[in-house]
This record gives sequence, structure tokens and C-alpha cells, in this order.
Amino acid sequence: MAGTLAIPGRLAAVARRAATKPADRTAIARTRRGSIVAVTGSLRAKPSSTILLLVILTIALGLRLWPVNFGLPALNDPDELMFELGAVHMLQTHTLNPGWFGHPATTTMYMLALVDVAVFLVGHALGWFATPAAFVSRLYLNPGWVILPGRIVMVLFGVWTVALTGRLAGRIAGEEAKWAAALLLALSPVHIAWSQVVRSDIVGCVFLILAVLSALDVMEDKPRVIRGALWCALAIASKWPFAIGGLAMIAALGWRWKTGRMPLTMALRAGIAFVALVPVLLIVIAPYLLIAHDTVLGDLAGEAQVHHLGATGGGPLTNAWWYLSGPLTTAFGMVGLLLCGLGAWTLRRDAFARVLLWPLLIVFMVVFSCQHLVWERWILPLLPFLAVFGGVGLCTLRHWLALRTGAVAGAGLALGSACLPLTLTDVAAAHARANNTAQQASAWAIAHIPPGSTVLIEHFGFDLLSQPWHMLFPFGDAGCIDPRHALEGKIDHRTISNGRGARSNVDYGTVAPDRRSTCAADYAILTQYDRYLAEKDDFPREFDAYRRLLAQGQVVATFAPRDGYSSGRFVRIVRFSSRK
Repeated sequence: MAGTLAIPGRLAAVARRAATKPADRTAIARTRRGSIVAVTGSLRAKPSSTILLLVILTIALGLRLWPVNFGLPALNDPDELMFELGAVHMLQTHTLNPGWFGHPATTTMYMLALVDVAVFLVGHALGWFATPAAFVSRLYLNPGWVILPGRIVMVLFGVWTVALTGRLAGRIAGEEAKWAAALLLALSPVHIAWSQVVRSDIVGCVFLILAVLSALDVMEDKPRVIRGALWCALAIASKWPFAIGGLAMIAALGWRWKTGRMPLTMALRAGIAFVALVPVLLIVIAPYLLIAHDTVLGDLAGEAQVHHLGATGGGPLTNAWWYLSGPLTTAFGMVGLLLCGLGAWTLRRDAFARVLLWPLLIVFMVVFSCQHLVWERWILPLLPFLAVFGGVGLCTLRHWLALRTGAVAGAGLALGSACLPLTLTDVAAAHARANNTAQQASAWAIAHIPPGSTVLIEHFGFDLLSQPWHMLFPFGDAGCIDPRHALEGKIDHRTISNGRGARSNVDYGTVAPDRRSTCAADYAILTQYDRYLAEKDDFPREFDAYRRLLAQGQVVATFAPRDGYSSGRFVRIVRFSSRK
């Protein structure tokens, strides 16, 4: 049956025959076509397949744009401000130095700087911003002016990742796998969520996949080593761990030598050139990684936390199980993960999968599992490669069902089992993101807290800055500060680093004990207490600070996240009557 998946046994026989083909480029293409047609049909893109992929990309775009403006002008992910501060710093100092290199996220901050310039030019033409200084002042009071356009750029990178994943799957396993893999990633709730915030992860994933595609070109005897080095350098400039992507090129060159398609000396020269080019191109792309190396080392040290509220891991096996049972299951669902396993079995003898996909999946997983911390977003580089396997598995399931129920019923059952759970999760998650507990607390506070009150907040509640209150924000060694005053002073990365110190979090619990008197307030909107309550054995001093604080007041409102309805953290609003 043309355009459908064969059973694994047939694929194994084709793969064994393919391994004996000649080494020239035409022969390699011919053997690839022979094995892949047995898996998912023709390698050539048909008009209907192109239209189907465009439909999938449109779905991916729609899911990532809904609701891309969540929370604004408040920031529910405080790291968004960190990246934006880097962009503003470059514009204010007229340099390529973002002033922060923790991820390093240089590519992200470069793009944000361009976005900021575009927003200013449009706003200036419309009379919104008279001068660049007025524009920057507006940003510090309402970052939504640039965060929303920045999020839209991240959405586009997320859709680009879906398209590249489909391209990778198509080249490895044919046209049917192309749209199947793209569809799984397009519907992935984890990928959608992290495509809607300003961060460096999704940007890095784009360059990572491009690096792998260049390695695939090399396996097909195309001269792409320099291009692969460029993509790898861009991936590293986005996220330090994405240097692992360079293994794909090394593995591709090794495979060509091992299969007799390239002399050892040529493979070594190409490998050495690749390894030498990557750091050179990295410095060309992000020169301040070298120029400001002291800052780079300091920022890396600040990122190297052993304990972090809500993210402290365990041993390697514990962490690996956390990723598998948590974020990866959320990303594809139980059925999707089973399809990934089925696809991995189907492609178990495929050279491209063995050389390019498996090494990256294994090394990324081992590296992340061996860290002290665990973060959902760390699985993002795994998702495109797992989607390739999942797409092949989906095609295998479709073929198996079609033989037993008919083509239409088989396709419907396969797609329904894989995509319906993800779609329902996507809809529920979108509703929840649009109804965050922090914004619920803000609405209550605006309605109930009287003018002239002193209010302590722990989240980036830019939506509260216009209220007639005296506001306080906990800031480490500095105690509780007036956020309006800090923002008017144009707070930057150095100011944040100095106030944060070695703390993993900035909240009331981490305020220096001798500065807690500066936090006296009439009301407190606490977003971190319940997190410390859950981890009080790891953070006893911070929990004790909150316990003493709550003992002085009365909880007058609580807001808890609910699946499918609201997201965020458990928020408590406390009233301290002793100040009245």
C-alpha cells in the first residue's frame, strides 16, 4: 500500500539491504528512498502534503497565540523581565553587551532589542513616545509594550520549530511522518506553553534542529560542516547546554568514515574544523562572552544552584523518572509516549535515527538528570526528536488500524487517540493561563484594599502600580523597597544581582533578617508562602520567616490554581490590623 507504513519486520529487511548499497551520493539517495518508502511512503512532497503541513502550522500558530497576552501588564514569569532588561541595556549603552549571560540568551536579547526598536519607531510615528527616554520610562512601568511583541516573536520561533521538526521527520522517514511529527509537536502542551513566554529555550531549539539537519546533509555527502558549525554556535549563544547538538555533526562524520564513505583523514579534518569553528563563530555572534568574561563567569556561578524553591531534584534516576512521568508525559500524553516508543522500534535500524537522534536524546537526558535541579523547560530540546519518533509511531499505528478497519477509520482512530487528549489539554491549559491566581489576587486587592494602605507584594504586579497605595517589594539584602522608586531609577541586571546575592529566589522569606522591619505593611499579597510550606525541611529559615509574618495578621483571601480553570501559585492575601 503506497504511502503507508510497513510492519517493523519488513523495515528490518529493507534496512539490512540498504546497508550494502554503494557509497556514492546517488546510491545513498536510492537506498534511503528504498527504506523510507517502506516506512512512510514517498520522499517527494506532494501538493496535498504541503497543504496539510500548512494547516498544521496554522493550528500551531493559533494555539500559541491563544492567549499570548496572558497576565499583562503583570509578569507571571519573572524571567521575562530579565531578558528584556538585557535588550534595554544594549539600547541604552549602544553596545552588543546585554549585561547578563546566565543562559547566555544572547540571541534572544539581540532579537528583543530589535523588537524594542521597532516598537519605538511605530510608537514614535503614532505620537505615543516623544523620545527614546520617554519610551524606556514607559517600559519600566508597563513592560507589556515590549513583552507582548517579544512573546509573538517567541511564538513564531515555536512554529518554526514545528516546521523544522516536520522537515527532519520527512527527510528521515518520508512525507507521512513529516506531517505526523509536526502535528504532535504542534499540539504538545509543554511546547505551546514555553512558546508563549520570552525565554531563550525555544530560540535555541530552532538552531539545534538546524544543526542536526546540517549533520543529516553531511551524512548524505553534502558539504554542510561550516553551516552546521554556525547553527551550533547560534544554539550555544541561546542556551549553554545546546552545545550537545554538536555531537550530531561529529557522529555524522564518524558514520561516514565507518561506512567507508569518507577517508579517515578527511573525516578528522572536517571534525577538527567543526570543533574549531564553533567557538570562533560563537565569539563572532556574541563577542561579549569573551570581552565580559568576568561577568559571564559570575552569571554562570549564580545559575549553578544546588537548591531552588520548587525545582530541587534528587539523584539521576529520580530526576530521570521525574522528567519521564511528569513533563514528557504532559508533552505528548501517555498515548504519545507509547507512539514514540513504537516509532523508535520501527526506526531501530535506520542509520539517521541511530546516528543523529539517539545520541542527542540520550546525552541530553543524562546531562539533565544529573543536575541538582529539575525544570520542565529543560526537556524542550528533546521534544522535536521525540516527535520524529512519535510521528513514525503514529503512521505505524494508522497503517495497522487501516488493515483492520479500513483507511478512513484507521486514520481517524490513530489521530483521535494521539491528538484528542493533547487538544483537550491545550484548551484547558489556555483557559488556565488566561486566569492566573496572581491576576485574581490583583482584582481582589483593587476591589478591597483601601487607598493609602501599605501593600507588600511578591510577584511582578505591574498591574497594581497605578493603585493609590504605598507598595513594597522584598529585595534580599536591601530589605523591602518601593518598586515604583526602583523602576523610576531604571533597575538593571547588576542591581538585581546585588540585591539577590546567592539566593535562588527573591521573596519575603529571603529578605535579610535585620531588614525585615522594612517590610511592615497593612496588607501582604503572598505568592511564595505555600511553596516554602511544601519544602520547609529544605528551607527552614525562609519558612519560619513566613510563619512569623502570618502569625501577625489574618488571611482574608486565598486563590488556588485549578486544573482547566486557573493557573499559577497558591496566593494568600494577609491583613495586618495592628498598623491601623
